[in-house]
Amino acid sequence: MTLDEVRKNIDEVDAEIKVLFKRRMELADEVARIKAESDDDIFKPDREIAILEKQSSDVDDSIKLEYRALLKRIMEVSRKYQYGRTLDLKNPRFLDYTEENIQFKTAAAVKQELYIVDGISKDSVITVDSFEELADTILSNKVDAGVAVMENIGVDVSDGLHSILTNRDLYINKCSVIEDGKYRKKVVTFSNKLIALPSHNRLKVMFVCRNRSGSLASILSMISDYDVNLTEIHSKPYIKDEWNYVFMVEMTANLLNKKDRALVYQLMNETDAFKVMGSYYCED
Repeated sequence: MTLDEVRKNIDEVDAEIKVLFKRRMELADEVARIKAESDDDIFKPDREIAILEKQSSDVDDSIKLEYRALLKRIMEVSRKYQYGRTLDLKNPRFLDYTEENIQFKTAAAVKQELYIVDGISKDSVITVDSFEELADTILSNKVDAGVAVMENIGVDVSDGLHSILTNRDLYINKCSVIEDGKYRKKVVTFSNKLIALPSHNRLKVMFVCRNRSGSLASILSMISDYDVNLTEIHSKPYIKDEWNYVFMVEMTANLLNKKDRALVYQLMNETDAFKVMGSYYCED
């Protein structure tokens, strides 16, 4: 058999797979409808493991890993479709955010970063000694917002800022890039309100993967399936589980976009911990 003949046979098999895939998605739609009515979970890892074991039990060892990888992807794509359909069917309000463009008149910053405050009179800025004090100042409504350096681009990120954004009810609302000597810095304004505007092109989230093989790869693959690009990712140990990590990710997404909202909904339901850390516009 020639290579052209083999390729022709592959094309025929791919056409058959397409027909079966369409049927699979029709069934996934039925599952989404039933689960939306019963409030049943879309993601059931124990059931998926059982399916993998059952369906691959009679597959030759020489292709078993590949077949299991194919099954995993089919189930992942099916879940993605079901989350989107659930939003269509139920429209759950799973995030509290405002679409109002709030103007901040007062702010707080740690003392060593006062110089980066822009757009707010320095007379309206409170300086503090630590990021925890900065969070307390905002959450006690002494100021409208906080301003801080999030990242020296390509060099390092602010652990103190990421800590309060992860653990406190604070959200990034604005981002700008400034030149500061040899560094370009990402400077953010954040408040106790999550704001989503049509102009926003960045969404920052934190998540903790479920502690199982391939969980991070599955999450990154999920993000890619939504045609969303990662612009930043870093991690730190998760204090509640010594063998796990918190991942903080910035991506090209907008909460007002149905597709991106479905991604957030899926992430919320398929991670051990999750938080939207901010929605904002940032220079590409």
